[in-house]
Amino acid sequence: IAFSSTGEFIVSGSYDGTARLWRVDSGKLISVLVGHTQAVCSVCVSPNDEIIGTASCDGTARLWSRKSCQQLQVLSGHGRREVWSISFSPDGATVATTSSDSTARLWSIATGKPTALLTGHDSWVCAGSFSNDGKLFGTASFDRSARLWCTKSGAQVRILEGHKEDLNSIEFSGDGRRLVTTSYDRTARLWDTASGHELLCLEGHKQEVLAGCFSPDDELVATVSVDRTVRLWNTRNGTVLRVLQGHKEAVASVRFSSDGTHMATGSLDRSIQLWDMRLLRRSGALSIRNRVLVESSRQSNMSLRFRSMSGV
Repeated sequence: IAFSSTGEFIVSGSYDGTARLWRVDSGKLISVLVGHTQAVCSVCVSPNDEIIGTASCDGTARLWSRKSCQQLQVLSGHGRREVWSISFSPDGATVATTSSDSTARLWSIATGKPTALLTGHDSWVCAGSFSNDGKLFGTASFDRSARLWCTKSGAQVRILEGHKEDLNSIEFSGDGRRLVTTSYDRTARLWDTASGHELLCLEGHKQEVLAGCFSPDDELVATVSVDRTVRLWNTRNGTVLRVLQGHKEAVASVRFSSDGTHMATGSLDRSIQLWDMRLLRRSGALSIRNRVLVESSRQSNMSLRFRSMSGV
């Protein structure tokens, strides 16, 4: 899942091979992007909200016009191997993809052609993230390492090692000084970008941690897990602030809106939940009112319902 820069809409990817755009204020479905032949593993939105990026197990990444829903580019440099993630650079000129071919690639959005090939991982590269200044690109891999790359030269800058199992996500903090990685070892870890040193190990999930991200103010890290929970952590000392429950299956993705007012979580229960972070922050409230986008049939029809979820 991904928020637009304005927070007005969310994009979701699905095992049904489609990506969908949703209004945040009403929860209504805006449009459906159809073209991939296998599961959509990752989605992103360009900084100007005009282009949607999708990555798929069909071996391609695609760029779409948000307004017309027409396909703009098909990025096919990873052969037939799965493309696990896609992300836009902060200036909107470049898109990055990661793949089970053990590489990451940088592409020109204007031409649709690759501009850099990032090699060094020994196994699948399952996730990638740009720093907010666009100078670094981080990758997470099944080789149990994360790596930082110079986006200008394509050179490897740093290797982050410490997880005991395969990694599955990586995200920079807003100020670029820290990173968060998540792993099948049931932990998330915070790292110092400059030195590559591990700062904190976030332990508490009962099963594999599948994704994590920083809040816009960098005060919180949210993590999601196979244990069906969402956890919010204090980034200064690593303490758990909230455990949020509501999903019926593993929670696979999490994102904050750019203003920090909402958090979205996506789950294998075929739903997206939108959490109102303003209620969470008021006087330490434990109840969060959220909207739930529920896939109500095998044909991927969606409906909206409201309920309140409590933190534990």
